[in-house]
Amino acid sequence: MDDMDFVKELVLRAQGGDLEAFGRLVRKSQAMAYAVARGVLRDPALPEDAAQEAFLRAYRRLQDLDEPRRFSAWLRRIVITVALNMRRARRRTFLRLDDVPEVPVLDEEEATWSDSQRQRLAAALLMLTDDERRLCDRRYHGRWSTNRLAQEAGVDDAVIRKRLQRVRDKLRRDIEVAEQRGIREDEVGSDLPDKVIELLSRPKLTDLPENPVGRVLALLQAVWDDFTEIELDEIVDFEEATRTIGKDALYIERSELHRVDDRRILRYDLTLPLLLTTKYAGQPLRVRAAGKTYRLGRVDALHLEAFHQAEIFWLDERTRIDAWTLIGRMLRSVDAVLPGQAVKIVPTEYPMCTQAWELSVEVEGVWHELLAYGVFTEKIVTHVGGNPLLHTAMGIGYGLERIAMLRYGIDDIRRIDVARVA
Repeated sequence: MDDMDFVKELVLRAQGGDLEAFGRLVRKSQAMAYAVARGVLRDPALPEDAAQEAFLRAYRRLQDLDEPRRFSAWLRRIVITVALNMRRARRRTFLRLDDVPEVPVLDEEEATWSDSQRQRLAAALLMLTDDERRLCDRRYHGRWSTNRLAQEAGVDDAVIRKRLQRVRDKLRRDIEVAEQRGIREDEVGSDLPDKVIELLSRPKLTDLPENPVGRVLALLQAVWDDFTEIELDEIVDFEEATRTIGKDALYIERSELHRVDDRRILRYDLTLPLLLTTKYAGQPLRVRAAGKTYRLGRVDALHLEAFHQAEIFWLDERTRIDAWTLIGRMLRSVDAVLPGQAVKIVPTEYPMCTQAWELSVEVEGVWHELLAYGVFTEKIVTHVGGNPLLHTAMGIGYGLERIAMLRYGIDDIRRIDVARVA
């Protein structure tokens, strides 16, 4: 008998009036209840009282529990409610409910979270697979119905509900382990700094087709549909990058890097992780990637610490590719996202390129930079396995939030993650 079946048996017995069975449920869940209460109350003198009151309420309402296997989640919500009421009674404000727009994913019914619980949830999210993260982002951030998720996945609605339940159970286990391992706010079950965890756990807007960022990416992908999409690591071994690529691996200020530790950084663009993972194997390299990138700096109406980019990388024989070939396709992509706008191309410099340019569009009399593109150096061609005498490599980097703001008239980039387009 697994643990959830054992809990179900105890609940059914307790619902039938077996006090000894309820006592076993209390002993089994009291560490979790105390930890949750302490996370909300932040006062060592109160959690025990909150937990005791929660167990009394649970016993009085036990007949209302329709799914005995869900006892732990049900009790958790009761504990949170009791602790919040105690906190309000003491006229102290703890939760900042408007700080984070994401919908909690641990339980559908939970709408209020303490800071420590949000941090533990963020850490637990990093333990999910890519498919599980995408499911969570679409369900809880994108507000997809289970029916829409099922249609997208080509499965029955019941299958999606089971998948969501498995994900919530997985998250709950990770969070409860963290809560009971000393009940410290700074213990989140990861070797990553808190800020890094928070940034990595933010939703990937490119996976949400109704979000302006996701819609812009879909338009760009239609132009580059003959390029293979690849996934890139969000954490980069910067020491390895500087050893293999050299000082050209960094073209922003070091103060802008989000450092994970002495060796690793969060990717500040998609070019670097792409060059570290992509290798020429006798066939032209025509790849595209998209996702979050990270730079430390001010956050305002035009800047974020976590933003989205799209990258195009093309390596082929010199006789088959040149800058004009790339420009033609690139201009098509710009017209796809911002049709009819005037375009300006000016030379710029990037350390990994022999030639580079920036492209801007004019919107209401103001020029806005959208992308940069260039021809990579012979050293980079060699690094990815090509022959500089035979091959040319070129790339494009798009700023997706910038394009989305211009296309949909969004005046503050901080609103883009909750924006929706028809």
